[in-house]
Amino acid sequence: MNRKTIFLVMILILPVFLAGSASAAARAVRPSLQPGHSYIPGQLTVMMCDGPVYYCKPGENAWRRIEQRQAILSGYSIRTAAHGYLILSWSANNLLMVKPESGFRVIMPPEAVTHVVVQVHNAELMLAARDSGLVEIEGRHGMLVVSHGESSIVSNTQHELIRAVKGEAAYRLNGSAEATIIPESYGMELDAEGGEKPLSMFEPQSEYDSFRRFSTWLKHFNELHRAVSSEVPFKIDSVKVNGLFVSNLQQEGQFNVLESVDGKIPKAIYLQLKITPYPAPSHRFELSLGKDLVYALREGRDGYHEVSFTLPSIPEFIATIHQVDSQDRRVRIFSAGFSVANRRAGEARARQFCKEITDAFSRKDYVWLRTNVSRDFRDWQGNTWFDFFNMSEETLRRYRDVRLTLHPFRFEFKDGMTLIHLNYRLSALTADWNFRFEDRGSDIFTLKPEDGKLKLYAKVSGMFFNRLKVAVDLRQGILRGRVSDELTKRPVEGVNVTVRGTTYHATSDSMGEYVIYNMPPGKYDLKFYKNGYGELTATTVTLKSAGEQF
Repeated sequence: MNRKTIFLVMILILPVFLAGSASAAARAVRPSLQPGHSYIPGQLTVMMCDGPVYYCKPGENAWRRIEQRQAILSGYSIRTAAHGYLILSWSANNLLMVKPESGFRVIMPPEAVTHVVVQVHNAELMLAARDSGLVEIEGRHGMLVVSHGESSIVSNTQHELIRAVKGEAAYRLNGSAEATIIPESYGMELDAEGGEKPLSMFEPQSEYDSFRRFSTWLKHFNELHRAVSSEVPFKIDSVKVNGLFVSNLQQEGQFNVLESVDGKIPKAIYLQLKITPYPAPSHRFELSLGKDLVYALREGRDGYHEVSFTLPSIPEFIATIHQVDSQDRRVRIFSAGFSVANRRAGEARARQFCKEITDAFSRKDYVWLRTNVSRDFRDWQGNTWFDFFNMSEETLRRYRDVRLTLHPFRFEFKDGMTLIHLNYRLSALTADWNFRFEDRGSDIFTLKPEDGKLKLYAKVSGMFFNRLKVAVDLRQGILRGRVSDELTKRPVEGVNVTVRGTTYHATSDSMGEYVIYNMPPGKYDLKFYKNGYGELTATTVTLKSAGEQF
């Protein structure tokens, strides 16, 4: 073989070798969750970065892209852009999951026990810790420490929100010697000045859903520690409440509905469940209904464990079963929300809402209207929350002595919502006190439970404030009525209503109602027509000006 042939063979072999090296390098940067492989004791390591994520060394202004398996040193500043996600690990016991548009600085104080302080500037992140407490999250107003479990924090210029998603969290306010213990499923919120608000309950699954981008990593993290744990992993099945299986109960959002047939709210709840594998006498289990309501489970009959407790004062509650391990830690193994459905109580709450919205209009309470109408509000004419609030505010500012009267006459309860069939009357004086406008009609309000209270979620007949806005000249008249079937008495939709000798016309809606604005007062003949119903004429209909109807 001559030199030329050898040279050609080497050229052919070289790309293959380079390709194999590139492939090996690509595999090497892929994080693995095997013990001792990706987790490095005493080091903050980049486990995953997806999208634009940057770091800046202390004393520099240059931002560089973060790479997989990179070590983060003390003094580094880190930020994630609009679509950047980041996961950091501290040893094998801490996982820090950072959402986009977050910024923080890492500090490792020179102490005997090395730990990490994450100084949050403007960020949203979750910390998962297993028997550690060596990662501290320093917010704007205090310090968050998680020893065992998961907690999230949102810190910005408007507020700071800390949530104990799993297990307890400790949050110590700046200048305070004692830390506030936040129980599982509870959150602490601080305003822009650091003012502390009362602890509030939330659904942990909703927070996990918010961080679903990291769910696979968190699952592997849990599996890793479960594999090396000496504790027995328990599961819950065959859950019964007052003799009924939870799987057979009606669902309303995150709550299982306990129906009350006789209209009376039960005084106590009897909870039964099976624990797999069957626990030994030394194992302990607790039921938690909140911060101060904790009950011990006892061994019952037929393989069930059971607990009885008095119904909480609120009709909705979240029942959480914890296993208390050998180190007195509480590990959640079951959680479910329950709501006691009581028609009489539901109607009372709906009537109270009607009274409150009436009072809000009489005292021109814009704040109540803003906070008690759902942000997801829609009516059958396509109006949204912004339309409702803007038109309500305009009505209350433009007119005097606005009076809204609601008369509910029928209630329906569907899928956790309350439908109120009602008649209403709306009247108002013009700004110059010369005319009073009045509008009457029927409507259906849909109320939806949000944030622990009922809010207006939908409305059938559009917004009756439109009629105040459209009737600019109150010396004109408003013609309205309802078309119903003569035999069934049900409203007829799609009926064409025309005023003979004029260009005025309208079409009846789903409630059978029609309305024509700004017609001159006088006497008219009306023609009603719809395919399948024939034609009907109403003669000599007298129309008065809107300002004379009150």
